[in-house]
Amino acid sequence: MATTEVLAFDWGVGILGVLDVNSNEYIPYHYGEEMIRGAQRIVSSLGTIVSFNGNGRDLKEISKILGLSSVADLRISGVHNDMMEITSDIRWPPDPGTGSILGPGLLATYRHYFGDQTVVPPSHLQNEYEGNQFEYVASNWSDCYMTAELWKKWKLGGLGP
Repeated sequence: MATTEVLAFDWGVGILGVLDVNSNEYIPYHYGEEMIRGAQRIVSSLGTIVSFNGNGRDLKEISKILGLSSVADLRISGVHNDMMEITSDIRWPPDPGTGSILGPGLLATYRHYFGDQTVVPPSHLQNEYEGNQFEYVASNWSDCYMTAELWKKWKLGGLGP
């Protein structure tokens, strides 16, 4: 049986990071054509794409990267799970008809479920090739990683209030 692709992603100014949850391979797509390739990879995935506040920000930015006039024109091939909305609905179930209460940011949400665990980027992100981009790439990787870990815990039924 084939494993279904799961991609955790995070947009930042000049970077679109994608972490393959199954293989743990992270690719930072930088400005221009590279970023377009990253955006195309996300929307064309037939599996699951995972974000934290993707509906609020990342998918809007991906729409712009792909030259679309709005997020309404974005066609995602697979399923999108926005962990900000999911964790908010778990922690603060909305009253019917009122919509989600969106909770704290990614780091605070991650710490709520995982404590003060340190998130350390892989050593290959700390080499000379990344140069002065290290902090930014490492931060983008961390956001993708924390999002992926929240998703995995949710899929295992481990997210509670």
